[in-house]
Amino acid sequence: MFKRVSYWQRHVHSIIRYGTFRKYINFIKSYYFYLKGKAKISSLPSFLKIEISRFCDVNCKFCFVDKAKIMYPLQDYKKLIDQFKDYVFLVSLYDIGEPLHHPDVIECIRYAHTNKMGTVISTSLSINKNDAFWDELVTSGLDVLIVAIDGITSKTYNEYRRNGKFDLVIFNLKKILELKKSTKSKIFIEWQMVDFEWNRSEQNAAEKKAYEFGCNNFRIIAEATQPRKCQDNDDATRKRNCVLPYILFFVTAKNEVRLCYKIYHHDMHIGSLSHHSFAEIWNGAEIARVRDPEQIMHRIGCNKCRE
Repeated sequence: MFKRVSYWQRHVHSIIRYGTFRKYINFIKSYYFYLKGKAKISSLPSFLKIEISRFCDVNCKFCFVDKAKIMYPLQDYKKLIDQFKDYVFLVSLYDIGEPLHHPDVIECIRYAHTNKMGTVISTSLSINKNDAFWDELVTSGLDVLIVAIDGITSKTYNEYRRNGKFDLVIFNLKKILELKKSTKSKIFIEWQMVDFEWNRSEQNAAEKKAYEFGCNNFRIIAEATQPRKCQDNDDATRKRNCVLPYILFFVTAKNEVRLCYKIYHHDMHIGSLSHHSFAEIWNGAEIARVRDPEQIMHRIGCNKCRE
């Protein structure tokens, strides 16, 4: 049985490494407002999630279908980093799309690192890049690289990641691990495996292989798409607010702001930075519906969520 570690627990190192007095005070204020159920708050986000690329061609079985070739503009990305650098511990550079498709992904990492923010990327690694790119990635200052590999044979792997190239993924992973060793990079590399009925016979072997290769961590995560849809039929209604709208600001490649990185079968959009300011969204009417324990009970999607 594998221990399942939450998103936040995995990044404690970055919170410590990039923490400052101002960041900690801001986070404490945010959590206080969460406990009190405040709809409007004076604190700022402690975590950023910026989907720098919406495009992906791996075609995962249960993934969100919208994979338009949209890349988040570097100048807009830098504006967000500049705006929140005194408050944010960690920037996640991924959501639906493959972040390594972004032509300026290395610059995105370096800019956040220069401004004392941690960075994390999740990738399929099913992508052709030259040696120079992998060398730059490993030495860019990237804190965490999550590699999604859901089997140790092509047949099992492709059951979920239908267009992924298993041999290419393993080749790229070995290349990265070799570069990590030769450059003495501190990048933390995690082999992540989504739990499915069809890959359970390979999970133990995958864990062994991950550590033999030199990965820092191996993690099994629960397949969540179908269970979250089933929650909609639950009789129980959520009676507490959600912490995410107090500590996380999530911008998609389309410059839209989302409440949540977990639920996609309901509308989680609360505004667009193309049409609204950060202040209008951060303390707007839509986000208040999730911060307020009395209002979240009536917001479709949020009212049945168990997170």
